[in-house]
Amino acid sequence: MIICLLPQDIVTGPKQPSEPFDEDDSSDDDDKVDPVLKKEFYRQLHESDGFDVDITLPNSSFSTFKCDDNNRDSDRDMLDIYARVALHWYNFHKGSNFQLSTIYKYNSLLWNIFFYVYHITLEAMDPTDESCFTFQASVTNDARVYDKELKIVLDGCRIKPQIPGTGDKIDRWDYMYHNDEFYNGHLPKWYSDDALVMPSSDKHNQFYQVQDSDIRENDWLNMYAEIALYSLHEGDGSLLESWLPVEISKVVVQTCEDVKSSKETLKAGNAIFYIAFKNLNAPPNGRLQDHRAIVRRVTDGVPGHVCLEFKCWRQK
Repeated sequence: MIICLLPQDIVTGPKQPSEPFDEDDSSDDDDKVDPVLKKEFYRQLHESDGFDVDITLPNSSFSTFKCDDNNRDSDRDMLDIYARVALHWYNFHKGSNFQLSTIYKYNSLLWNIFFYVYHITLEAMDPTDESCFTFQASVTNDARVYDKELKIVLDGCRIKPQIPGTGDKIDRWDYMYHNDEFYNGHLPKWYSDDALVMPSSDKHNQFYQVQDSDIRENDWLNMYAEIALYSLHEGDGSLLESWLPVEISKVVVQTCEDVKSSKETLKAGNAIFYIAFKNLNAPPNGRLQDHRAIVRRVTDGVPGHVCLEFKCWRQK
């Protein structure tokens, strides 16, 4: 038997009795687990919200990893992206500018065949005074996507509390359904040529072109383009850095939120970004090429929650 933990077991405490696995459940296979080991595992799991666990149970869906030179480069790309997304959203709400320095470790939880939940411990630096802090981020990779799309869900990012059980709370959320159907389902197609010049009474058809100065000022737009590029090449054996840097030529934002200018659209929690860019580097047998990316950002009103969906393709 594989012991299956659910994400809420970690970030919100023990499950209700109706859920499929509980610390007090018993079975022939579970009886083989050392009860002292099992008790210590759950103590660490619940006390640290899943971040500081240095033991695992046999046949458990929960695994622990240290980040060192033995990590595969593809894993480094993935973890860097998750960490950068977490810091981006932390900065977005806190008004800070923390930049990723290093990733110390991560724990992964396989939640059925579609979801991997990662609890990442990382260091980030504030470039204004070069102060460094240890952060914790909970990120889910949702594999139920279509044709090279990538979906990243952030449950929360916080400065690691000095005392376990204190600090900002991290709550899982049901990101699969948004109140507005516009933000559900498949990512949309690229906007039409007249979308920017034809005013519309439909709140779903409001498009705003971002000024070049605002693109330069908000470097997370570059990050969105880079992650979209990663989604295009994920699995082909190339490293993301071999395709970087990217150069953005145009950003258009579509949002249902009440905004007065293109600058305000960048602050919208729920928005779709249409990004045209070019990679300025390429690995052997690669090409410098124009790309288009669609990025959908969805929130539920909780500051730590964001779902980002990416799709990218080459321009012919």
